[in-house]
Amino acid sequence: MLVPSNEGALRGALVCFVSLSAWLLAPVAAAQCALEDHDPRDLQRVTVERVWAPDALELEDGRHIRLLGLAPVAPLPPVAPQLLPVGFGLDLSESLEERLRGVGQRLVLLPGRPARDAYGRLRMHAWIDDGPLLAASLIGDGLAMPRPGPEPGPLDECYYGAEAAAREAPRGLWLERLEALPVGWLEPPRERSQGRLRVQGEVIDVRVRDPHWVLVLDGLLDLLISGDDRDFFEDMEPRSLLGNTVVARGTVYPWRERGRMRIRHPFDLEVLDR
Repeated sequence: MLVPSNEGALRGALVCFVSLSAWLLAPVAAAQCALEDHDPRDLQRVTVERVWAPDALELEDGRHIRLLGLAPVAPLPPVAPQLLPVGFGLDLSESLEERLRGVGQRLVLLPGRPARDAYGRLRMHAWIDDGPLLAASLIGDGLAMPRPGPEPGPLDECYYGAEAAAREAPRGLWLERLEALPVGWLEPPRERSQGRLRVQGEVIDVRVRDPHWVLVLDGLLDLLISGDDRDFFEDMEPRSLLGNTVVARGTVYPWRERGRMRIRHPFDLEVLDR
């Protein structure tokens, strides 16, 4: 299902979690953001030994896990103005380490689906013990952006709702940048961006090349919905987006002297003109 911008904002206002910054939203039953929404038999209480990356943790028992739901934000393009005089110095790994130290390195894990990533790491959602959904609290404080898994799940609403709340406040990274960067500010990338961007542009062409859809924006960026992800966009007719302004979220990589962003999740594509 494609998300109109007003619907995305409504979901953001309804999602429930509590961050260490002490802010609260009203619950959505389907999202299952609270620890008590889950069967205790599915949960694992663990101690973290080390943070290898913002989404890669080593546990005391030797297991390596992929922390689901969050991703670092990509740096601003050189031409993008900052809303603050000095850029907001974000280090997601340091923020994560600080959160963990505050709770004695203890987390409660819920296995994701699929159970492992391409590198064999266990994919896990994580809560602070007797506290909030960890990734949602970091995103909600404006320290990260949401990142979906290979297939949509109930907890996605928690992560994307957290970002909507941070943008509305604004907090963290949203103090230094627009909610969506004009696509015209992007230059052809030389390599994959180190983090995610939220960009806005007009769809000027639609290429339906089975099994893929490509939305060409009015800048040096195309949006790819691959054949592997099309089932998640079952209500979408790609040609109907021609002439519409959209907001897209993802990682930018080089493609034929342009940039390309793969859209894996309906929440990562919002239509503003409907």
